[in-house]
Amino acid sequence: MDFYRINEEYNRFLQRYEKEKRGITKVPNIRYMDRNKFAFGAVMKVNDINYYVSVSSFDKKQEANILIRVQGDKKEIKGSLRFNYMVPVPDECIEKLIIKKIPDEKYRLLLNKEYQFCIDNAERIQKKANKIYEMVTTNRKQVLTDNSCSFHILEAGYRQYIEKYTKIR
Repeated sequence: MDFYRINEEYNRFLQRYEKEKRGITKVPNIRYMDRNKFAFGAVMKVNDINYYVSVSSFDKKQEANILIRVQGDKKEIKGSLRFNYMVPVPDECIEKLIIKKIPDEKYRLLLNKEYQFCIDNAERIQKKANKIYEMVTTNRKQVLTDNSCSFHILEAGYRQYIEKYTKIR
């Protein structure tokens, strides 16, 4: 498991696909002003489809996230992993984030701390990913389902994207 950047074109495709099928999309935007959001994964695999979870600056505890904590830092909570916004991503649409190549030293240090947290908590992260996936796909809690990506719709979009765009090469 590592940090990855998801292809922006693929992410926009998933957003459009979910919106077309559901009326709304919960697939997060991955473009920030000066950089792309990145994801951690693959946190789980469903029917040979790898799921990735966004690393977010959101720092409030919720049922569908895990707070990224760095013990001893002045600001202990660095952000969170938000499992209700996990997305399935084909290998062709993901690029490993090489932390040591990040020019901004302060940002690079933060990424290293977040990465270490994720590696240290990999089993917990995988369990949470599976739990939230199961809760959303079985609609165990309506409020959670309403505020999550529709994983089944995204899986159908994933398959359509692969058929349409990756077989051309």
